[in-house]
Amino acid sequence: MSLFTLGAALLTCVIGCTPSSHKLTDGAPPTEEKLQDLCERAPVYDASGNHKTWNELLAACDNADVIILGETHDDATGHALQQAFFNDALERRPGAALSMEMLDRSEQAAVDDYLAGIGSKESFYAAISSGNARKVARSYLNGEIDRDTFEKRIFSLGWPTWEANYQPMIDAAKRNGARVIASNTPWLRYSSLANKKGLTALRTLTPAQQALVEVPAMLPAGEYRKRFFDLMSGFADQADDDDAHGGGMNEDMILGMYRAQCVMDATMAASIVDHLNQHGGPVVHLVGQFHSDFNGGLIEQLRFMKPGVSIYNVSLQPVAAETLRDEDRNRADMIVYTGGLHSR
Repeated sequence: MSLFTLGAALLTCVIGCTPSSHKLTDGAPPTEEKLQDLCERAPVYDASGNHKTWNELLAACDNADVIILGETHDDATGHALQQAFFNDALERRPGAALSMEMLDRSEQAAVDDYLAGIGSKESFYAAISSGNARKVARSYLNGEIDRDTFEKRIFSLGWPTWEANYQPMIDAAKRNGARVIASNTPWLRYSSLANKKGLTALRTLTPAQQALVEVPAMLPAGEYRKRFFDLMSGFADQADDDDAHGGGMNEDMILGMYRAQCVMDATMAASIVDHLNQHGGPVVHLVGQFHSDFNGGLIEQLRFMKPGVSIYNVSLQPVAAETLRDEDRNRADMIVYTGGLHSR
């Protein structure tokens, strides 16, 4: 398998992203009027297919400890609805915390500095991986690095359109004195280590290293594992068809990737649980929907670490639909279709 196709597969599965073509803006954050319009038009359904309004969605989440917003990472319309949801959550439950897969524990100090007004937004960008992604892109455009180097570096960091998709929620938290949780592990370092050398390698890390990663006490053995293996096997088959040299992925390789996925799930879950234990809820968590759809690994880890935790799971699907699709039944507590909303 080529580096490019393997990297794409890793991003798609281990990060939890499914590519989408639905774009809302050219990179500018949506206006309040646009957010209101999207909320009014958003097709929302519960797991059984009953149509719900945006206000009914908000009300359903009012008593949850953790509210998960499962996203497709390049769905700008979905990100706009996330922003609207978090704004509404802050009004209904002041102090609601924002937790993000897109920030890892090594970046928590930079997040806290920004929320406290220490340093500029530019210095905050420079301190997180999404800021570094722009540096890599600029180096490539300036001819300072070749394409292969660009691919290696860009696959390891950054999130699409940070300023429009994620920064508005961090700024909303800052205005409202709410916390932002950098919940993930530095995945290129510690998820990669679990992938290549197993969970035992994580247990031998120093205390300072272990503070950045949670070793999962269990690897889900049911439907979540099956979905992951099926998806990765499909990527391997497609890559072999496209790659003149073949190479493929065997079951041991996919198992390594699954360990990496579960390390991310466990670290995010532990970060959320730590916040709940110290500060209470609610926590609004942004995550690639593979981690959370169909009671995915993140939800399993949360329930394992904090029995009785109240979780409300929302899945933002980047397709147009006028009724609940069969494949989305029981995907989450609520399903929101974003695909038909970007045309206005």
